[in-house]
Amino acid sequence: MKFSLLILLLFAGGQMLLDGVLPFKAYGLSSSELSVATTANTAIDRLALSPKPPVNDRVLIESKTVTFTRGKKGQDYPDYKEATIKYPQVTGLTDQTVLQNVQTAIGLKSVIGQSLDELRTEFQEAWWLSEIDYTVNYNQNSLLDLTFTISGVGAYPSTYEKHRLVSLKTGKVLKASDVFKKESFGAIAVIVNKAMQAEMKQATATGDQGGADIRDQLSNKRFQIRNLNAFSINDKGVTFLYDFNFPHVILALQPSGRYFFSYDQLKVYIKPDGALGVFLPKTAAGIRG
Repeated sequence: MKFSLLILLLFAGGQMLLDGVLPFKAYGLSSSELSVATTANTAIDRLALSPKPPVNDRVLIESKTVTFTRGKKGQDYPDYKEATIKYPQVTGLTDQTVLQNVQTAIGLKSVIGQSLDELRTEFQEAWWLSEIDYTVNYNQNSLLDLTFTISGVGAYPSTYEKHRLVSLKTGKVLKASDVFKKESFGAIAVIVNKAMQAEMKQATATGDQGGADIRDQLSNKRFQIRNLNAFSINDKGVTFLYDFNFPHVILALQPSGRYFFSYDQLKVYIKPDGALGVFLPKTAAGIRG
């Protein structure tokens, strides 16, 4: 009887979702069997009605590594040099056009202005480059945030960063106008500049003998509306980025140029229908804002 009941449930599964427990009565099941069937039907129905996990809201990232070499390795060849290049390869989106747009947006050519082949050719002529690497800051809610780090050695060792925030819905690099209300640009610039001026004041106060040079480098530096396009995100908030462009000789004294604000602090400036609208609290009506 139990085996027959199992076959009957599997056979009638689709109908059960439509008609509830009524069809079971037509099969002449006993009260106890009807109770089992009803429980199974309820479980199937709950599964069918439960929210499905989001699709295409993130990408799969495979790290690719290439090593450039110049000269021969060994103590008899002092001109030998290596450079390690790591870059991301993305998959996981069903829309192949969007996927290609994402890959282009985070590709080496887009980020640092040179393709892998161009970097390889340059490396044979100039030794500055030592490493290119990247960090995934965020990869959810249809947003991909990456920081690329480029390091090399010339007269001084130096490192600089490039950033990319990409929509996984369109594949385009996001700007301030995609996430913030246009009328709020001035207000955002003011609060970021306030944080920046505080950091600059601290940097000047704690500077060593290069303090005078720091003051020269920081004179007239302000965070303005035109700087708003440089920002990074995570699940906590937004970090606005500013490059002070200190010379290598005093680079260690340069302020961080990173100013974090939580989504709660920025909620009045964020576009509800923009790429960061997902981080806004829902109202009683279920509308973000």
